[in-house]
Amino acid sequence: MKLFPSKYFTVELREDRVATLNELKRNTKLTDNLISSYTDKKFIGKVNESGFKIISSEIGRGAVCVFTGELQDSVGELEIRIHNAFKVMFSILLSYPLIGFGLITYNQGFEEGIIFLPVHITVLLFIRFVFIELSFRFISKTGLNKLTKTIEIKTRHNNNYN
Repeated sequence: MKLFPSKYFTVELREDRVATLNELKRNTKLTDNLISSYTDKKFIGKVNESGFKIISSEIGRGAVCVFTGELQDSVGELEIRIHNAFKVMFSILLSYPLIGFGLITYNQGFEEGIIFLPVHITVLLFIRFVFIELSFRFISKTGLNKLTKTIEIKTRHNNNYN
């Protein structure tokens, strides 16, 4: 089990690589920084001759998922993962139950800390499997649908889900 979820797809393009990347360039605010900002474009990021690395331009939640694609003639590989800045924020959030356990153990003793251990483990699992997982699923699905409509992906094959 990985701490942060990701998705990998093999995609078949409706058009060739050059036309697809040109369409993506028209709909992307080209920048080296994957940071949310106000724009009239659908995506923010980098698009080069063989692929792309973009985020959705939705303010707030669009930057949670990074879409990385490598395209050949009419097929390509697409990876969706959590942005590194959000990995840091989620890691801080995941550390709270551990800090709580340490504080209880320090202030009230190890025996009292053990009593609260199931609560801390439950909160840790809730943060990972409910908060992080569901936010990744919803945001990646929204971004993937937007990307599919923009570059006209004909078919998607889910390679694996971590």
